[in-house]
Amino acid sequence: MKVLGLVAEYNPFHNGHYYHLNKSIEITGATHTVAVMSGNFLQRGEPALLSKWQRAKMAIDNGVDLVIELPTAYACSTAEFFAFASINLLHNLNIVNYIAFASEIGDISILKSIAKILSESPKTFRDLLKKHLSMGCSFPVARSNALLDYYKSLHKNSNQIKLMDIQSIISNPNNILSIEYLKALNKLNSSIIPHTFPRMGANYHSTEIHMGISSATAIREYLRLDKPLCNLSNVMPLASYKILKESYELNLAPIFKEDFTDGLLTILRRKDIKGFAEYFDLKEGLENRFHKCCHAVNSLDDLYNCIKSKRYPMTRIQRICIHILLNLRERDLVLYNKSGPQYVRVLGFNNKGRQILKLLKSRSILPIITKLNHYTPKNSIAKGMLDLDIRASSIYGLAMKNHDYATKLMDYYESPYYNNK
Repeated sequence: MKVLGLVAEYNPFHNGHYYHLNKSIEITGATHTVAVMSGNFLQRGEPALLSKWQRAKMAIDNGVDLVIELPTAYACSTAEFFAFASINLLHNLNIVNYIAFASEIGDISILKSIAKILSESPKTFRDLLKKHLSMGCSFPVARSNALLDYYKSLHKNSNQIKLMDIQSIISNPNNILSIEYLKALNKLNSSIIPHTFPRMGANYHSTEIHMGISSATAIREYLRLDKPLCNLSNVMPLASYKILKESYELNLAPIFKEDFTDGLLTILRRKDIKGFAEYFDLKEGLENRFHKCCHAVNSLDDLYNCIKSKRYPMTRIQRICIHILLNLRERDLVLYNKSGPQYVRVLGFNNKGRQILKLLKSRSILPIITKLNHYTPKNSIAKGMLDLDIRASSIYGLAMKNHDYATKLMDYYESPYYNNK
């Protein structure tokens, strides 16, 4: 058995994901696949278009063998924490041989070089980073500029720096995540072998629907504008399209950030400035912007635009809002990031996935959860982490028109999806 690990959101599972899955299997020679997938709230600080159960079903019906959930605490966190927790989960399964990810550059050697600098953080680089942060840049921009200056200092008499545009590399989302995956592998001293290849199709941020491969962003924007669902059959595998269509018919989808406007603004307006300070990344005066802006707007887009600045980019603002909505406080997040994921939550599997699960019983460092009623957390960290997952599903359900989902703790009712074909 050669096991390939994948990290994904599948929001929703489209032709690009199908290509990524099969290309990853091809370049690694893997016989089995396991995907770590975000739950109902995602890394960019947004709710998922479909619930974690529908998206896991999409993945399994398109050929992923086992889907496990990335706990909410990490799923809606920074790229660094998101990536580290995902790799940590795969590493602690103790059976994964490879991980494959798409990147804009498609060159593992350059990504490894950057990851090494960020992992080891030499003094010269740290000093350059402090300099750029002191100039008022956001952390991603400051890090990019510091990396460029650091490479220039290493290659003063060389043309090597011309072979790579560091700023371009580290400003592209898939490259950023790829670097974070490699940093995590280094930190864990993991035996998992990484592979990358060029991302195919539309740009990650593209909002245009293209025949063949369109970005998940474009698909979500298309649906947000309430355009005909049938046109998406060209950009999604048939299995995914059927599940999406069925989710619409059952009033389980679509879910957008606007569905949480009233609830989030209510919570924000109830808080004083000290209350904002309880949450991660809300410091250096940003809590004042939150307090002022939440009373001056009545939509989430207006809220985000009111708060954002050169130093505080949109994704950071959105993640903070999700933390507040879910009551994920900084003290808890810091604890979770130190401890790492405490369990392996199964969302779906096929016959090959059953083989993986059988092996995990004796190999996994973490307990395996297939039914929540049969699991008892072993410590307070695991309990808090699981309580957050359950709370996230419950809040997410409020946006559904299907009242069964809106009025039940669905984590206790939903069993992992099994495709026995």
